[in-house]
Amino acid sequence: MKSKKVLFLMIWIIIMCFLDACNKDKTKPSNPLEPLNCEFDCFNFIVSGEEGYYLLCDGLIDYWDGEIDHKATPLCKRPDCSHRTDECTAFISGSYKKMFYIDGALYLFSSFGRKDPVTKAEEIPLWKVAADGSSKERVLYVKELPQLYTIFQDHVYYESCTENEEGKYVSRIHSKPLNGGEEVVIWESRLQNSLAGTLQGIGDTLYFGESGIDMSIDMNDPDIDIYNVETERNFYTYQPETGELQKNPEFDGKDGKYVFFRNIHEGKLYYSYGEEREKEFWCKPLEGEGAGTFIGVQPSGVNRADSDFMYAYCRMDLERGTSSVKAYDHEGNLVQEIQLPNGANDMAWVPVTEEYILGYYTGQVNEEGKSGTAIILIERDKLAEGKAEMIRIFEN
Repeated sequence: MKSKKVLFLMIWIIIMCFLDACNKDKTKPSNPLEPLNCEFDCFNFIVSGEEGYYLLCDGLIDYWDGEIDHKATPLCKRPDCSHRTDECTAFISGSYKKMFYIDGALYLFSSFGRKDPVTKAEEIPLWKVAADGSSKERVLYVKELPQLYTIFQDHVYYESCTENEEGKYVSRIHSKPLNGGEEVVIWESRLQNSLAGTLQGIGDTLYFGESGIDMSIDMNDPDIDIYNVETERNFYTYQPETGELQKNPEFDGKDGKYVFFRNIHEGKLYYSYGEEREKEFWCKPLEGEGAGTFIGVQPSGVNRADSDFMYAYCRMDLERGTSSVKAYDHEGNLVQEIQLPNGANDMAWVPVTEEYILGYYTGQVNEEGKSGTAIILIERDKLAEGKAEMIRIFEN
């Protein structure tokens, strides 16, 4: 009888331990996207906070707890708020698809600014929104509309494109402290009609690329074929602490020409060579010496890659009247084509972690035909099997 009681007690303890473990698993936050790096040129529409994630979608900031079966909700505490007016803490009119989380606050630019009372020039505000949705304020202004920008080591870095002393349009990278200190130009392109790209800070280094045309070419020459002018492309690293700037550091010997810098993912720079529709795709560690590694031939439309796939942007099939995005393996084989809802466009793939890929698209976002913007999540292992589905974590 005593042995039966002992056995019963042991079974009861095991059952209680099992139930306790289940309860702990249910209450433990999953945070499936940690660590998170969604930044790519003009995109950074989801960032990780202390306990969850913040999404920027069509000017509205939303909070997401990281659970796949949960939707994001507006970062607003006002009851009955439309989330479409300046009174809403979560709404920033004219904001881009890019923001940053720093020390309990979200930072993002808006294209709606103010006029300088003296020069009458338009000034563009950088907004600061409390991560709990309690407040928002303009913390600084810049003089140029920053289509491309990043926030790195308590400074905002942004691109401007204006005339130089010779009257030729060039790209510049500006730096301004978040506390509103003095603004300086850290780099000016030596190419005309230039554009910067891949502006991103990782570790202690700021990375950016450029494309443009040699200054010696007269773009006003009536005999020049502007569509076939040779384009030069370069890549730079900048050390904020020392001000050291390096051009094409430890690159692979092709002098940076005809290089398309695609994206940075998990410590590697992904880029492609060639001016044809199909290009060679390569990758190279951001740090360390040696040449790049050849990935494969880039199919038409591909504009970024990671360790598993190459991703094509949204394409419209005129015959079918539908839009889709495609993923390829490194041999250029189509892994899966994912159909977007009718009318959807402007799709952006963003490789995030070993588990997930994110997407952002505008157009029809639900079965009822509602138009707007949606942020979706794709499970990487299912994509490898060609069975991935778009999981909407936010739609607006």
